[in-house]
Amino acid sequence: MFDETITWTGFVPVQSPETAPFWAAANEGIFLLQQCPDCGKTQYHYRALCSFCMSDKIEDFPSSGRGEVWTYSVVYRNSTAGYAEKVPYVVGLVELEGGVKVVSNIVGGAPEDVTFGTKVDAVFAKTQDGQSIPLFKVADS
Repeated sequence: MFDETITWTGFVPVQSPETAPFWAAANEGIFLLQQCPDCGKTQYHYRALCSFCMSDKIEDFPSSGRGEVWTYSVVYRNSTAGYAEKVPYVVGLVELEGGVKVVSNIVGGAPEDVTFGTKVDAVFAKTQDGQSIPLFKVADS
């Protein structure tokens, strides 16, 4: 899901041939995960090989984007361009359905709205160049 109210002003990841499918899917509003048919494990970050068994038979699949905050930190000070104007903001470790954990910003409310176990959904913000960046938004009750 795209959130037109959020514009990404931070660092933009560099795409490589290996990660291009992930970023193309993000531009379609899809958060891709990968599963290895050889060992059965699910992984994120997006990569060419299974991080568990090194198989090259990795298969992509769309995540539901639903998860919950496993841990988090509220950032009150950051002088880095693209981030300074966002303070305070939340950086969290989100456990997606299926057990994969993702580090990301958590948006959609006051930082005090976020705590351990807060339900979140994947959303996508656009960069100035039009690349979609996945974030997580506090889920509607």
